[in-house]
Amino acid sequence: MKECRRCLFNDSFAEIAEHQCEYCDLHDELERQSAEPGGLDNLLEAIKWNGRKKKYNCIMGISGGLDSSTLLYAAVRYWNLKPLVIHFDNNWNAPEATHNMTQLVNKLGVDCINYKVNKQEYDRLNDAFLWAGVPDADIPNDIAMTKLMYDTAYKYGIKYILNGHDFRTEGSTPKPWTYMDAKYIRSVHNKFSGLELHNYPLFTFKDQLFYALIGIKNVRPFHFKWDRESMEVEMKRYINWQDYGGKHCENVYTEFVGSYLLPNKFGIDKRIVYLSAQVRSGKLKKEEAREKLNQKSEFNMSKLGDKESRITKLIGIRKMGREQFDKYDFKKYRRLIWILTKLKVVPFTFYVKYCL
Repeated sequence: MKECRRCLFNDSFAEIAEHQCEYCDLHDELERQSAEPGGLDNLLEAIKWNGRKKKYNCIMGISGGLDSSTLLYAAVRYWNLKPLVIHFDNNWNAPEATHNMTQLVNKLGVDCINYKVNKQEYDRLNDAFLWAGVPDADIPNDIAMTKLMYDTAYKYGIKYILNGHDFRTEGSTPKPWTYMDAKYIRSVHNKFSGLELHNYPLFTFKDQLFYALIGIKNVRPFHFKWDRESMEVEMKRYINWQDYGGKHCENVYTEFVGSYLLPNKFGIDKRIVYLSAQVRSGKLKKEEAREKLNQKSEFNMSKLGDKESRITKLIGIRKMGREQFDKYDFKKYRRLIWILTKLKVVPFTFYVKYCL
């Protein structure tokens, strides 16, 4: 395999030209965009101006993880924003994450809406993805959270959704490794159960267009340059932070997918994404990142509790491709999505991943 000269990616899942992979190119483009005049100051001014007569001027999700916790802390303590916070409780929160969320919400004095999942339907949907044998077992949580944030923003007249993604530390997951859209989720669930989804919050392409056209923006403040490291240290001290383990391990099911299912069944180790992002950003040297990657990923299956035996059985049934299921053809709407990207209502990374 040919490896990118700059990061740890190789040509088994990324295109490499002139010795550099497409994701290093994407990183450089995002750095260029982040350096545009005004940057974070202009964004914060727009949020405050738009919400100047409202109780809330932005909305954000919180998981008890490092990214969302740091974002909320910065938004309230340093940027003087008025966020409405929401949490999607899928019954898999790590106890440390629950502590972090509770401390932040209480100490910052922000309003938080806790959405509870329909447990029976959500468990059936998770089972469907394990049964299908596709490497997308954790996407139901992400797309539900997206739907809830947009719906809640619309309900309260909020125009800005703050997203905690940071391309300098998280990077972008290779296109062959993950996929999500509402039609795909509905198709996987239907083929497994023969039932329709009734309570699960599906974020459809129609939803995406509607919310984009009425001007709700999904923005990523971490994409601008600022002293995030110092903010993380301060936030942890402020709430007596409890460590839940590695990247995205604040949710036990997400940890299971990333640390056990993907590497063992599909040969996918998402740590390469996070480590390569840090190499591109100069936070790690390439050989330091390789050494970390060579340490075996571990997951204690007993964390799954009484679902351990069922999950173990389901993941051993089959391994399939996504072509067996219905999906949106985003490339068909490429020009429209490009316009929405330029208007900053659709993330640039969405356009790159689904339209090119």
